[in-house]
This record gives sequence, C-alpha cells and structure tokens, in this order.
Amino acid sequence: ELMTQLAYQAGIGNVELAFQEVQQRENEIPTIVGPGIAMPHARLEGIDKIVVGITTIKDGFVYAPERSSNVVKLVILTLAPRTAPGLYLQAISSIAKICQDPTTAEKVAALDDPEKIWTFFQTNGAALPEYLRASDIMEPVTVKLQEHDTMERAIDLFVRHRVNEVPVIDKDG
Repeated sequence: ELMTQLAYQAGIGNVELAFQEVQQRENEIPTIVGPGIAMPHARLEGIDKIVVGITTIKDGFVYAPERSSNVVKLVILTLAPRTAPGLYLQAISSIAKICQDPTTAEKVAALDDPEKIWTFFQTNGAALPEYLRASDIMEPVTVKLQEHDTMERAIDLFVRHRVNEVPVIDKDG
C-alpha cells in the first residue's frame, strides 16, 4: 500500500519491481532500527531523487516473524536512485538518527495528521548533512593501505587477511 502511494505521488515506474527489491532486501535482513520502527529501503533504477513514505499503525503489527517480540508501529520506506549511493546513505543515516529515541514510534503513531508527522520529522532533524564521512557508515578497519602503497602490498593484504576490500587512506587516516 505504501509503495503504491509513493509510486503515485513520486512517479515510480515499475511498482512491482520496486516492491520486489525492497522485499528481497528485507527478507535478507529486516530493517528494524528502533523499538517499534521498521525502515525498509532500497536503491532503484528509474528514479532520480530520494523518496520517503511514512505510515503509522496505532496498534502495531509483527514486521518480521523471526522477531515476533518487536511490534512495529512506524514504517519509514526510503527509495533512492541506484546511481546515488552517497545520498542514499545520508538519507538513511539522517532518518535513523531521529529513530534512536525509544519513544519515537509511540509519539509518531499517536499523531493523527500527516502534517503533524511531517513536522515531527522536520523539527527532530530530518535533514541531510552537507557531506557524509566514511566513519559515519563504516566499522573500524584494521586492514588498510596508505595512498603510496604498491600493488604488491595490496595483493599481499588481500591474500594474508582473506578480505575482498581494503580501504586506501591518506596520511590523516
């Protein structure tokens, strides 16, 4: 239902395909970001801007059967262009920060008007930061390359540590 509304309002082309992509991602790891809050999201082809839809369920529902103790009252669906991973991460990060307060789901589910919900998110900081730092989204890394390291060193690190990715950092880390 929420996806259909977003498609109508934001001009998402293939609604069924968009729904399948979100559903596939959620089947792998349900995105429950706080008490009573689910935040399904995906990057899609065919859209050119971030699209966010919010729905509330006063009595809640079980979002992920394997987490049946977590009744969800607030669902925030976020869709972003596949070609804008940085913007996507900024949007998810901004929304997730608001959801850290354990009372967010209850507060928002109690609101009876879409304008009040919009105001809640605006006044609680749902704004994208000017830039996104790697530290905002990454776990600390122990295997890394300096910008002056050789390919031989890079290959050695990949093999020795059995990793698929190694960040390259400058003198400031």
